[in-house]
Amino acid sequence: MHSPIIKWYLLSTIFLLDISLNFINCQTCTPLNTWPIIKPNWSNCSVLSDGPFTINNIYAECMFLNVPISWNSTNLTTCSDTIQIYVKRYFLLGYENISHHFWRIPGGGGIPVTSLEIEAVTVVGALNGSVSVYVTDKRSVGQSSRLECPTSIVHNFTGCLSFIKANEYRLKQNTYTNTAHDLEYVLNVVMGKNRENIKPNQRVILMGSSQGTYLLQRYLHVTQESEQVDAVIFDSVLPPDTTRLVYGDKYLNYIFLDLFTRCSQDQQGCAKYFEDNNPSRALYTYKMHEDFFDNSSCLYLLKITTTELANKMSFILYPEAMQLLPALIYRINRCNQDDQNVIKYFSNVTQPPDQDGAVGYSILVELNNNLAELWAPLKVDEKNPTCEYLKGISSNTFTSTNVMPDIYCEIEERKILGYPTDQYYRKYPTKQTKMPMLLLHGDMDQALPLPIPRHFFKQYSMVNPNFIYIEIPRTGHTALGGSPMVDEDGTCGWNIAVSFMLSPTFEPDRSCLKKISPIDVAGTTTKTKQIAIQYFGTDNIWGTEKPNGQ
Repeated sequence: MHSPIIKWYLLSTIFLLDISLNFINCQTCTPLNTWPIIKPNWSNCSVLSDGPFTINNIYAECMFLNVPISWNSTNLTTCSDTIQIYVKRYFLLGYENISHHFWRIPGGGGIPVTSLEIEAVTVVGALNGSVSVYVTDKRSVGQSSRLECPTSIVHNFTGCLSFIKANEYRLKQNTYTNTAHDLEYVLNVVMGKNRENIKPNQRVILMGSSQGTYLLQRYLHVTQESEQVDAVIFDSVLPPDTTRLVYGDKYLNYIFLDLFTRCSQDQQGCAKYFEDNNPSRALYTYKMHEDFFDNSSCLYLLKITTTELANKMSFILYPEAMQLLPALIYRINRCNQDDQNVIKYFSNVTQPPDQDGAVGYSILVELNNNLAELWAPLKVDEKNPTCEYLKGISSNTFTSTNVMPDIYCEIEERKILGYPTDQYYRKYPTKQTKMPMLLLHGDMDQALPLPIPRHFFKQYSMVNPNFIYIEIPRTGHTALGGSPMVDEDGTCGWNIAVSFMLSPTFEPDRSCLKKISPIDVAGTTTKTKQIAIQYFGTDNIWGTEKPNGQ
């Protein structure tokens, strides 16, 4: 007789409890105009993630900050979903509160800041503590709430689909704009909203390399009404309006041809080895012979295709190693037994970097961001190229990675990665500024050839009279590390960047431009001989002392 009453009582209690919980939630989730800026909470951590706690009195401190998954101000509340952002600083003990703040943004959309550890320690030590290096993992990368498929997305994309679907919201919010706001927030925490945490003479400088420059541009765009930092350095820039990943293998080919043009100009060191002193003819002769792939071709004898060789050559197409390539083509055309041994050795030891296995790396995040902003056509009415078209481009070059047709294109056709672009997409800041900015770019940048930085400089100069552009000769992608000097340690790119950071007027010292190492296609220097042993198995790159049968 009492069971209906008891049932009614229980249902009423549950109903009232549900109302109460909803009421509490409504009271707790307060709308926010801005995300609360907290005090920095540094804690000691190892200088190297897998190494010693300190090196030569250089220490490190780390912290985690919570940021909203979406920085859309209309949706911000005290209950907004958050992710953690990892921040680290390297300093000489005793200088952590008086040194300049040098923020370093790595290249690549999914590369963690652990890749910069050795560089950070070297910079702090070389500058005797006058500069402290600050880094932060981009959202969903490294220790910043990393988002990555449990299986290799490159080798098993189908196996990653369920993970992508389960994290669809996170991926849609993993935009360059949200990441730029993360950086803005991190800077506010570290130095204070009004820079109250640092002294007036402490500078705050940002420097990004390659894809890190694209993020810096978005950061400058979202903060153009409230500039936070004192200067910015771009190292090998990706402009917002001309960058398209689908052109990657074409760009590689341009620099490969540039290298052979330089070989033609070096009569004694390179051109003399080729028939009629014409390396360019030897290059297309190799390509035509090997494309026939009959039993008289050298690569046929070695069971290597031109596609495979083009891929191998792309791995060393940077100024420290590219000087071997004219000799490699020469050896393929000549094809004696010594040449065959060298070609086989080169093919065996030249392997791609294992990005899937890098600790903290997120190729999922990189693919997601790249397909959203760096893949699409530059014109609204232009269509994406087909995978077959891209395969055709790659197969008709002398050197190619085949990354775009073989990996990106097939994933892009699924239409499962990427996110809607916003008001900053393909645009430059419009507000006039006088913030000192420096662009360093190599004249042999195989990823971003010279017309790209020259265009960027022209566009940015319209809004900034204090924009400095320096082309670094005989230098490849990422000019900081790709500009070694003759008989001197370090690189010219770093020398220029440091002089810019420390100059009272932000004026870079360009004197090292005259000291950059020549491209040793002759193979006579100690450095080239060491590289030849690594890739050819011998330090005699040409394999003969008598060019052209002399």
